[in-house]
Amino acid sequence: MKTKIAAIFLGKPENAAGWPYACFDCAARAEGLLRPVKAALPEIEFREFVIDTSEKAEAAHAAIVQEDLDGILIWPLVSYHHSFSMEPFVTSGRPTILANDLYGGDLLFLEGWDTAKRANSPVIPVSSSRVDDLIRAVRLIEVIRSFKGAKVLVVQESNQADDQSHFWRRSYEDYLTAARERLGIEVAAVSPQELLDRYRIADPNRAEEIAASWMKSSHGIGETDRTEITNAARLYLAMSELLTEEKADGITIDCLALFYTGTLPAYPCLGFFQLNDEGSLGVCEADLEAAITQLIGQRLTGRPGFISDPVIDTASSQIIYAHCVSHNCPLGKGSPCVPYKIRTHAEDGKGASVQVFLPSGYPLTTVKLNALAGKLAIHSAESVGNVEEERACRTKLAAHASVDRILKNWDFQTFGWHRITFYGDFRKDFLDLATLLGIEAVEEDK
Repeated sequence: MKTKIAAIFLGKPENAAGWPYACFDCAARAEGLLRPVKAALPEIEFREFVIDTSEKAEAAHAAIVQEDLDGILIWPLVSYHHSFSMEPFVTSGRPTILANDLYGGDLLFLEGWDTAKRANSPVIPVSSSRVDDLIRAVRLIEVIRSFKGAKVLVVQESNQADDQSHFWRRSYEDYLTAARERLGIEVAAVSPQELLDRYRIADPNRAEEIAASWMKSSHGIGETDRTEITNAARLYLAMSELLTEEKADGITIDCLALFYTGTLPAYPCLGFFQLNDEGSLGVCEADLEAAITQLIGQRLTGRPGFISDPVIDTASSQIIYAHCVSHNCPLGKGSPCVPYKIRTHAEDGKGASVQVFLPSGYPLTTVKLNALAGKLAIHSAESVGNVEEERACRTKLAAHASVDRILKNWDFQTFGWHRITFYGDFRKDFLDLATLLGIEAVEEDK
């Protein structure tokens, strides 16, 4: 289903004085401005209004109240004193882009932006001569629409909030409600037995083929062996089957608890590695907050996220993102991939996991969403290399960042330890997305 946006252009009577000039053809200007936006975003359906009277304003407002819209684009074309107010449009509560037609709509644009700010409305302003800046902003409404109906599976036995990965369980039902109502994301709890049933019937020959492919593509096999890697491939097949059957977009498993108790016959690290490279979603430790964060980031950036337990080193001004699972195509599906080794899981020296050598010299954007609190933690960094250290998790991506500020602002009770890192400078995209969702951004490095 297409994303639906109301495009509301504020004009003036043709012969009226005012910017940009008298006898200005507002309808023609509106059509010309929207044309490149439509061309760049063909999956968006625009419901267009050019309003210059109170009657037309009332009709447009009725439409945004009554119609099933995903967002609003408000575009003042003129600087003119209307008999109607902009306030109902910029305070509708829907995700809204307020665009300025330079040398025309500046007065109404600034007035509308001030009104929106004072009302704390989900509005982002765009006042730029570069059309790509507006297209980027409007696309965010399409990204938000893509969350609706998305589904994440949580494989777990317990509902106890016994670890920072499970802080979301402190208000279990409320968190699921917040994910559904705030983001449109559905969550389904799955018993470990359902996953094990699919593991047992997984095609052993296909598992051998996948294991062989992983081993051939790797830059070495560490402490683990072919049997463990094949078991991980069977678990990957089981996860894939479960995702298909449930029509789900991603999966997170309480892997440590289930493996330590002998319930899981293999770690899911390699399976998550494969799912993330395929453009799907595999996240550790039944951390639903991390899974939802990775999902929205993946939809926003087109790239996989890397979940980690960050290590802060103030001596080197580095933050090291560490975990035993990763993707190895950090720039997205179809992009060049990077080397990896297959090793045991670091914390217990068992099973099979992955050590990925992620590239240096790239901007990074790291985030964590708490949907129930309505807060998004975010900081920026630049990748500088990989740490070779036997302690802690296998993959260790080092990055230069404002670590003193990050440390000072770290909010463990709200966001826990885990963070999700994306290759690329997507800070503005995440901040604008948070605004449109009515979510408070917590800039950890400010």
